[in-house]
Amino acid sequence: MITGTGIHSALGRSTREVAMNLYKGKCGLHHDECRDKYNSDLCGNVPSWKAECLDILTHAQYECMPAHGFYVLDAVFEALKKAKVSKEFLENHNVSLIVSNDSECYESKFVVSHVKKNISNRRLPVTTLFRSLNSTISMNLATILGIHGLSLTVSAACAGGGHAIGLAKMLLDSKQTEMVIVIGAQETTSNYCMEAFDALGVFSPDKVQPFGKGRNGLAPSGGAACIILEPSDSLRLKEEKVHSFASLSGYGFSTNGKAITTPDSYQEEVSMLNAIENAGLDEGMIDVVLAHATGTPMGDEAEAKAIENIFPICPNVVATKGMTGHECWMAGVSQAVQAVIMFTYGRLFHAAATEENAFPHLNLVMRPKYYSPHHVLCNAFGFGGTNSSFIISKA
Repeated sequence: MITGTGIHSALGRSTREVAMNLYKGKCGLHHDECRDKYNSDLCGNVPSWKAECLDILTHAQYECMPAHGFYVLDAVFEALKKAKVSKEFLENHNVSLIVSNDSECYESKFVVSHVKKNISNRRLPVTTLFRSLNSTISMNLATILGIHGLSLTVSAACAGGGHAIGLAKMLLDSKQTEMVIVIGAQETTSNYCMEAFDALGVFSPDKVQPFGKGRNGLAPSGGAACIILEPSDSLRLKEEKVHSFASLSGYGFSTNGKAITTPDSYQEEVSMLNAIENAGLDEGMIDVVLAHATGTPMGDEAEAKAIENIFPICPNVVATKGMTGHECWMAGVSQAVQAVIMFTYGRLFHAAATEENAFPHLNLVMRPKYYSPHHVLCNAFGFGGTNSSFIISKA
């Protein structure tokens, strides 16, 4: 069961704020003058993190935290508050932590610049190591929250958030933990973190149009998203009268095994079908697909073909990255939060930035729509051909 959600993104600093802006069709992208050397300076306009999160950190914890770790704290503490999880519970129970994170470019750049400037690393702060490791978020949070279960970071490019959710499900299904805090984190404060990505030439110069005829690329974005997962028979849910927002019912995966950047429609089908089977459902029971849909010509085409092949009657297809941008390592967890929002408010988001649907057989939601879904299939695909799909169902 999903008992808590939290998010800090280009569309707001809480689940409710993000929900309202998604329904309004607000665009969270802007042209960043700090990226003037990029092929495209279009990216997510992520607001600053809340200063309150500093109150719970010691000086050492603050110094060990990477720049985007403070966005993570915002999302995590919102989710824990909604789930009514106390610090005492975290410290005295088998709670696990799984984080999707795949870069620490800003911190690595700091190390390189320092060494070049000072010729040696003798004056480099000792806390730099803990900020620059890829597992920095999970190792920092484990100590801040007092975690005693599994703590690790999943590094799987833009599919990482989906795989983190899937691994959490496996952990709970095997009864090896009582609760899993799943986090997607994407650094946002650095103009270094997307330099290599920009070299691919896949960033849109002006507008992101998921599944649109005029689509010409994605826009990077970031922040952090979090969901709290607990088993449905948890005593805590009954004793504390904790509300369940939705359930994680299925997870599937596949790998293309081909080119490192070229999507494979067939293997995307396999990933989705595996998730549907794992949930004990059939294709006709999926009424919403929350698509990966980054706005790239090849990526959107492959996913559209996969969806059309699986569903004889296409369900509602929701594509939000024209508003949020592509949140990369946090994208899968962000989608889980978006799915919960759709269940909570009984409305579907629309492809606000898409001017014309390029795929007539794809039932793309083009206008805000009142609809109460039962099963939402979410896709998160990444470089290296790694595919993740998961299903969020009505509680």
